[in-house]
Amino acid sequence: MIDIQNLTYTYPNITEPTLRDINLHIDDGEFVLLLGASGCGKSTLIQCLNGLVPKVADGNLEGEIVINGKNLRNYKVHQMALDVGIIFQNPDTQLFSLTVGKDVAFGPENLGMPKEEILKRMDVAMRIVGINEMRNRFIFTLSGGEKQRVAIAGTLAMEPHVMILDPAGTSDVLALVRRLNREKDMTIILIEHKIDEVVHLADRVVVMDRGEIIMDGAPDEIFNHRYDQLKSIGIALPQLSEISHAMKNGFGDFGDDAPTFMSYETILTRLCHLLRKRPENLARFARLHAQSPHPTAHAHVAASTSTSTAAAKPGIVIKNLRHTFDDGTVGLDDINLTIPERDFVALIGHNGAGKTTLVSHLIGLLRPEAGTIAINGEDISKMPVATIARKVGYLFQNPDNQIFTDSVIQELAFGLKNIGLHEDAIDERVNMAIAMMELEEFRERHPHSLSRGQRQRLAVASILAMEPEIIVLDEPTTGQDWGHVNKFLRQIRHLNELGKTVILITHDMNLVAGYARRTVVMDKGKIILDGDTRSVFSKPEILEKTGITLPVITRLSPDLGKEGLDVPPLLTVEELREILNGAGNAGIGF
Repeated sequence: MIDIQNLTYTYPNITEPTLRDINLHIDDGEFVLLLGASGCGKSTLIQCLNGLVPKVADGNLEGEIVINGKNLRNYKVHQMALDVGIIFQNPDTQLFSLTVGKDVAFGPENLGMPKEEILKRMDVAMRIVGINEMRNRFIFTLSGGEKQRVAIAGTLAMEPHVMILDPAGTSDVLALVRRLNREKDMTIILIEHKIDEVVHLADRVVVMDRGEIIMDGAPDEIFNHRYDQLKSIGIALPQLSEISHAMKNGFGDFGDDAPTFMSYETILTRLCHLLRKRPENLARFARLHAQSPHPTAHAHVAASTSTSTAAAKPGIVIKNLRHTFDDGTVGLDDINLTIPERDFVALIGHNGAGKTTLVSHLIGLLRPEAGTIAINGEDISKMPVATIARKVGYLFQNPDNQIFTDSVIQELAFGLKNIGLHEDAIDERVNMAIAMMELEEFRERHPHSLSRGQRQRLAVASILAMEPEIIVLDEPTTGQDWGHVNKFLRQIRHLNELGKTVILITHDMNLVAGYARRTVVMDKGKIILDGDTRSVFSKPEILEKTGITLPVITRLSPDLGKEGLDVPPLLTVEELREILNGAGNAGIGF
């Protein structure tokens, strides 16, 4: 049981409280989804639950926190390890050993448990998480998603009563967390911005804004009755809710009391009814998207992307690329890929599929074991990393890996000074990047005093200031609320329209559907699908085998087909609105 009363917390050297008068009670075995915009205080709140705040972070904490009968004021951080386990946004912060097995055993060893107990807990945790085959892998060879699974296993080995994930990650991790909740009666607190993947798991939704709890209730209650308020604070609503809202407000065929959060089955039934009344709208949509296969392909962009890949000038050409890690694991197996200039490509696949390994070759952090990589006709295999960095801007999964200085403004000027840019040009680019990523109020702040989402925006801003020809974004939306995600990707799309090549690595299929004109799917170091996003998303049987879950709106199309309605694969909720309203291409929407 967790009981929080009148909790207010202020960080050192900050005048305004980050948390304000928090009152929250969570019973044993509850599954709580904690939502809120980036920087609203979610991560600070959960760090209060094991004493990291304020015992490590310092600052001023008022109020009381009691967990399993223990008042946290009377316990040190390590004494709460068997009560509360936290999986942080960046798993690297809690991985300490050289290999996977040793890292999972790290916590029980530090509590002085007997060897037999340590080995038993290690085996059970690794089996539950599904990483037995990784036992002897070096931590530094793992992908971000694989590291997260190791962090979860290490936490499970401690057998805590409460597990907190910030954020949860991919669908297989989410399924694991739900199983722990049901089978072990473990209390789960989950911070996640991709609500579609988690809303059906939670018993309860708690919403924060500006350090306060503003909503607390069952998912149906929150998403049915607080639609406008949630949208106003930048929270992504479940697509089921967005689709329900589109149907309710599109035709007006349903009364005002119709829910804005319906089940998938109810939506399918009602949508069949609506679409059968408007066959001409379906025909118009099919004609339009036969010419423009993606909702972001507006007139001037479509003109440059509707031609075949072969007709466009190749920006990146990868031939027969292969890479094997030191432990013998094959990371890339004969990769052949051409990306034309001005393309917007999503690179998707499950954890460990080879996505990050591939782009690490593109920026020179890894060198080809075999094969070649050319950018604008130039072989980069022996090109210095610093030279490649002027052509390719890369956002790492962990923004802290590319933050070096003591203030936001110094960070943005860092790369520009290194390439010898004039002071006036530096100021102009820095101001542009600050405005683009909404960092004005943080100009003089130390980067590590910012939230994870804010540091992510800072890292992106430092890349944009360099104005590279190619922008590679490796999970750029981690820790970001939906408002900032959309604003950021609209800016990236604008840069793409101006001529930048964009490669987006993400597990968020809503982003792929909304922004990427082309999608490349990887599995076990190989490319298994490559085409325009609508075509790739029309192959769910292949995608499911690679652990990819399509957006709800896309999954509707084949089910509508089973009901006799010929609907092309839908990518966004805005496309459904387009059909319902009989309008032309309405652009991006979720």
